[in-house]
Amino acid sequence: MAHRTACTLLVLVLLVVIGTACLGEAVRAQEPGAGHIKVLIKTMHYEGDDTYTLVVATSNASSKDVLIRIVEENFFIQTDPGWAQLNVLKGINHESGEFLLPGAGDHDRSASITIHLTMPNLFRTYEGDLSLMYKYTYSMRTADGTGAAFQRTDEVYCWVKPGTSQWILREGM
Repeated sequence: MAHRTACTLLVLVLLVVIGTACLGEAVRAQEPGAGHIKVLIKTMHYEGDDTYTLVVATSNASSKDVLIRIVEENFFIQTDPGWAQLNVLKGINHESGEFLLPGAGDHDRSASITIHLTMPNLFRTYEGDLSLMYKYTYSMRTADGTGAAFQRTDEVYCWVKPGTSQWILREGM
């Protein structure tokens, strides 16, 4: 009898845990948040003198407008000992920290960065490319103020052929 009660109790606990997890997923699916926002490097252009202009695109797959507040963002280049932060000349980190991302819409922001090829321990791929990372933390909530605020920290990577406008977005990294 004790074994039967223990098994019944275990089944009930599992049902509650699974049901709670499914309910949480259903609630998150109804609100625009981290799962509806996609961030990537859209374009990159070499300006000369080790300077690049990039466009960072933020897309909203939800039908609701989302207010994005930038908590932190930076560009990094890979070196042998790790990632080194790059100097942002203009654009990102120099703009307003909030923007409205319309439902099913995009928002593009540009930045100019310098990648000094004389940087010590600069890591290069087998092909001679450089690894660039855009790391960001955004806080998001529906524009009408309903629903919970989500915070997302993520990274976008690409390979850059030095001194050119050739680059490859490293999706799925």
